[in-house]
Amino acid sequence: MPGKQYGGRYQVKGSIASGGMAEVFLARDAMLDRLVALKLMHLEFARNSAFIERFRREAQAAASLNDPRVVAIYDWGSDAGTYFIVMEYVEGSTLAEIIRASGPLPISKAVKIAVEVLGGLHLAHQKGIVHRDVKPANIAITVGGQVKVMDFGIARAAQDGAMTVTQTGMVIGTASYFSPEQAQGRAVDARSDIYSVGIVLYEMLTGVVPFKGDSPVAVAYKHVTENPTPPRVLAEDISPALEAVVMKALAKNPDNRYQTAQQMSLDLGRALRGQQVEATPLLSSQEQTAMMGAVPYDRRPNEYEADLDRTSVLTEAPPPRGAQPAGGTAKALIALAVLLAIGVAVMAFWMLSENSAPDITVPKVTGKTLEEAEQILADAGLRTRVARRQPSSELPAFSVISQDPEDGRKVTDGAVVSLVISQGPEVVDVPSLVGLTRAEADQLLADAGLAAGEVTSEASDTVAEGRVISQTPATGKIEKGEPVNFVVSTGKEVIRVPRVVGLPQEEAETAISDSGLTPRTQRGCDAAKASAVVLAQDPQPGAEVSDNADVLLTVNELASVPDVTGKTTAAASEELQRAGFKVEVQNALPMPVFDTVAGQSPQAGEGACSGGTVRIRIT
Repeated sequence: MPGKQYGGRYQVKGSIASGGMAEVFLARDAMLDRLVALKLMHLEFARNSAFIERFRREAQAAASLNDPRVVAIYDWGSDAGTYFIVMEYVEGSTLAEIIRASGPLPISKAVKIAVEVLGGLHLAHQKGIVHRDVKPANIAITVGGQVKVMDFGIARAAQDGAMTVTQTGMVIGTASYFSPEQAQGRAVDARSDIYSVGIVLYEMLTGVVPFKGDSPVAVAYKHVTENPTPPRVLAEDISPALEAVVMKALAKNPDNRYQTAQQMSLDLGRALRGQQVEATPLLSSQEQTAMMGAVPYDRRPNEYEADLDRTSVLTEAPPPRGAQPAGGTAKALIALAVLLAIGVAVMAFWMLSENSAPDITVPKVTGKTLEEAEQILADAGLRTRVARRQPSSELPAFSVISQDPEDGRKVTDGAVVSLVISQGPEVVDVPSLVGLTRAEADQLLADAGLAAGEVTSEASDTVAEGRVISQTPATGKIEKGEPVNFVVSTGKEVIRVPRVVGLPQEEAETAISDSGLTPRTQRGCDAAKASAVVLAQDPQPGAEVSDNADVLLTVNELASVPDVTGKTTAAASEELQRAGFKVEVQNALPMPVFDTVAGQSPQAGEGACSGGTVRIRIT
């Protein structure tokens, strides 16, 4: 739960991801004041010593790898029966999320990611650690583009490689990415990780994994028994050299793969630079036919043949009597050979024509998914080739946009149908428009392939007039051609202060608030004016101010004068002073007969300024 603390220093901030064995949270290390990733083992495994050992092994394995291409491990321990690992917090996305969002990656980017992964694994292999679960979900790409291998949860020292299955017999790893030897429960070593990198690279280049099935067991069986479709069949822009590297990494026999991660990394670099690679490129059917084709026949004998001819002439015995001359026999044999060759050629042409007659109608696969199209064409006896991939706003990713030959055409058995596959809607990055002028924002959106949507205006104290205050969406990726709405500043909002002097306080405050300003009050007094009316205002009426500016109102505050007539001088004075007034005594006669208040000014009940003087007249 957010706020819960583990190990006395790691405070949970929120959830990041959840797996079968553990859940990862964003946390703050209170001691070092930094964000970390806190991996907590699920409670149901906390009582299983085998899982605890596996958890400890992950921390120990990764902590020994001090490399920027491997997610760093800072700490591990337990708290009230909950086991945890503290890892480097990587702000970014997993490779799986990137492939899921954008499909196949550009070739150079895919190769560079693979090289970085191989670099991190090479370090692990040198320390005798085999990852055993290399997959896109365990490869992080930071916001700065740095590649990091993570989750050594099933890593094991190479000398323990024979221990590849759990006690229940379940193969450890992820079915789509593990090696044939993992699928068979055999010993693993660094070459198993190389096979998994080959699968990841295949998926980055084509957008799909080479083996699919209805269950992990079915996929595992294909790893062991089936050869993957060469990646150039799915993406023609892959070079033969790069395809050779992928196929070498995916060899069923570990002895036929690259023996180290460094060897594969070097070969990928050669492929990217257009150099010759150590792996053997596959030959296309056209290339194979070209290599098997006839070479021009040169009638001139070479020196070896000429020597044989001369020797045969010198040693040849004369023909028996009655026999034809040797030259005639040779001509007859040549003529017979020519006739036989012509006959064979005619027969072969006839048989080829019979066998290759266009007798298969191409089915319609446009609109189908690539997987469905491949199955439909295979059922019809045809082969599939992905000619290219292109964005489409009408069809989802991996759907067939067009086919060649078109449906209804007649073709021969085994003919190739080329498909154009959708990459889904083309998405582009939303540029930041904040601070730009309207014209600059329109141009930037046009350059990015986006449209200017609804444009509204709003006053701003911080953004200059005519420049963009905000936009929707603010960041991220959206479909090309989609609109981006934005708000343009009209500058500081200018408000004229209304006149409220002489109005009752409540009415004046309402008028100020309705104008978008904030009323403030102070006390004033004018005995000649009614109580609770505005005596003055600041700023003055008509002044120009910004939105929500303060307007100070001076409000008349009068006190009610008490009635002291008929009271003695002392009693009247005390009461008036208690009410906040000063007292001035006026005697009606030089020597009053009675000490009694005969009159007062102001009169009883009238309003007067607090602190003002009340005159009393004594009889």
